[in-house]
Amino acid sequence: KHDSYWVENLLVQELEHSDPPFRLCLHKRDFVPGKWIIDNIIDCIEKSRKTVFVLSQNFVKSEWCKYELDFSHFRLFDENNDATILVLLEPIEKKAIPQRFCKLRKIMNTRTYLEWPTEEAEHA
Repeated sequence: KHDSYWVENLLVQELEHSDPPFRLCLHKRDFVPGKWIIDNIIDCIEKSRKTVFVLSQNFVKSEWCKYELDFSHFRLFDENNDATILVLLEPIEKKAIPQRFCKLRKIMNTRTYLEWPTEEAEHA
């Protein structure tokens, strides 16, 4: 929620208008109204080839992000499916990630992730 401006106006625009374009699922437009949030999360993750997590200080404070990560973690490790893409929106030290995100720590220690550059000139 707190990083939604960056996600919607930079990341989504870039990916959905690339050539070829990516089809993205965003909760604001793609979750089924009236359906339990957790069911929407599970359905969207199961129907997706990849799940992109934008990691930030806000992400690690969010309970809903923890649920999303837990379901993605099941696909990533239990099905041997490399379905998760991590993007660090801002620098986050692994040791600063709360203990309850032990799965995130494991992913960061075993998978390559992307880091959004802090210098604006490097954003292109």
